[in-house]
Amino acid sequence: MEQYSRQFIEELSKNIDPAIIDFFNMKNNILNFPCSSIIELIDETLMNYLEGKTSREDLIPIVSKIKKSRLQKRARWYKSYITDINTLNIDDPKHPLANIFKVARSLPIDQYTTMFGTMDTKDIIEDYRKKVNNWKDNPNSLLISFPGLSSFTNKSIYNSLKNDLIISAWKYIETDLAGNIDAYMRMFPEQLLDKPLFSPSSFTLMMDTASNNLLKEIITDDDGRELLEVTVNTGKLTPPKSMDSNDLKLINSFISNINMQEFSREKSVIVDLNTLGKEVVDYHVGKNVLAKISSSCRKLVEYNFSYEEEGSKMYFNLFDNIAIKEDAESPYAIAQFGEVLSNAIINKKLISISSASYDVLQNNLSKIICYALKREQIANQETLTNEYSYTYFQKIVRFKMKNKKKNMQLIQESLQEFVDNKIAIKSFCLKNGLFILDFLPLSPAEIEDLNSNNIKSITLNN
Repeated sequence: MEQYSRQFIEELSKNIDPAIIDFFNMKNNILNFPCSSIIELIDETLMNYLEGKTSREDLIPIVSKIKKSRLQKRARWYKSYITDINTLNIDDPKHPLANIFKVARSLPIDQYTTMFGTMDTKDIIEDYRKKVNNWKDNPNSLLISFPGLSSFTNKSIYNSLKNDLIISAWKYIETDLAGNIDAYMRMFPEQLLDKPLFSPSSFTLMMDTASNNLLKEIITDDDGRELLEVTVNTGKLTPPKSMDSNDLKLINSFISNINMQEFSREKSVIVDLNTLGKEVVDYHVGKNVLAKISSSCRKLVEYNFSYEEEGSKMYFNLFDNIAIKEDAESPYAIAQFGEVLSNAIINKKLISISSASYDVLQNNLSKIICYALKREQIANQETLTNEYSYTYFQKIVRFKMKNKKKNMQLIQESLQEFVDNKIAIKSFCLKNGLFILDFLPLSPAEIEDLNSNNIKSITLNN
């Protein structure tokens, strides 16, 4: 059973209902919970309830079952509490307020007044009746806020805490990750990191006619060396647009929705369009979003690439085909991966960056070079510094203009965004035409993930 990414667990800890964390911190030592930290509690809770599952299709039925059971538990608790208040004598140890009355009777008048004011036994009972009714009527109330919780065993309280936590965790998973835990890590093949496939914004390509319906362009670096050859078969000789950061997002989305057992056989993935819409443009599919996704899918299929490697020509495409089923009850896309992409995924030769870091980046250039910078951060953990030429960045990103001065400025602006947000880079400077980057040390969570099989990523030793 696969464990969850430590980075994902730490991010969850920042998004859990604060009342749950406060309760854990306040009660942990008193009630002797099995977990000593909130990170341990989240880890145990995820494994107890979700059993290592990550995909939306696997999680939805599990969470539905949890919610149904939770509703039944709330109803039982409420019914039992009201019945006991109405039928049991206040001196009965099983009365929900027995401990409260016991304490009240032992208090001096001034302390009793501080706690209960002028309320007598009947008023206190009525007050707690209102509290439990308010708890029942609020569907978002936590199990740990149940007025009768103190009468439960430590084990029952602990299980209630975990039940609250998994519901709170699901709100984050559903809202921020479209119900797909794998979407927490955005991934890209290491083999394609130094290929200028994407530009910060889409622009019309200046292509030559290679043959009937086939357009070709050779991308070179500043010294005229060939970096990549692009051919496009559009069925018409209309100059196509470059692939941009939105097209890269779509690739990320297809990868993060893969079911590995099926993918190993089929090399394809089925993703509903609402999920693609949420992950690519952050809202549900309408006509405009569907047109955007369709345009990206067309580019991902029609564009073919080649490059020189060790004296031979390497040819590849990202996807063999992508079918969009708009007329289905729940519209979806089927993407058949090309060989380079599918092999990288199956062999886990991918670079990963957390969606929490990725989503902070606003600069489209940053969204493209983040994977390469993450690779460099990992590779330079001993020295935490290295230098990079302009050509290095030309290999990663497709610049619209050939103006080196302007492009160098764009790179500096992007690198500053990484520094400002404490992602991969601590600082940088430009000296003698070289970018000198000082990298941040990897966090303990990143090191743990990289040295395990928790996420589809390269390891520190690669």
